[in-house]
Amino acid sequence: DARIDGDSTKDRLILEIFTNGSIKPEEALSQAADLLVDLFSPLKDLTLETIQEEYQPDEDPSSQIPIEELQLSVRAYNCLKRAQINSVADLLDYSQEDLLEIKNFGLKSAEEVIEALQKRLGITLPQEKAKV
Repeated sequence: DARIDGDSTKDRLILEIFTNGSIKPEEALSQAADLLVDLFSPLKDLTLETIQEEYQPDEDPSSQIPIEELQLSVRAYNCLKRAQINSVADLLDYSQEDLLEIKNFGLKSAEEVIEALQKRLGITLPQEKAKV
């Protein structure tokens, strides 16, 4: 038990410090503590407001995935490439209805893309174009 004299509000910590003899263990501990204080002191003045102002959420990392990783058929892949759709982010600009308007991109290819997005990334494209 690491309690001091049965007092549950205090703990005892035993450190065993080995040095190469160039400094005493007490001095090594003191220097290590000074380093830790220096490292953590900038954190003491942080506030939640500061963090919220500086934090800029990144884009969803899954949107940067190239369409090659969806493992589509050659036909579906080539149609998307010809339409300048190179990443999942590009693909997210399209609805299911929009996909069918891509040249030579039929219902089967659209279903393949929709299924790949859903299974691999959990992303569902909207059915119709957004009303502006």
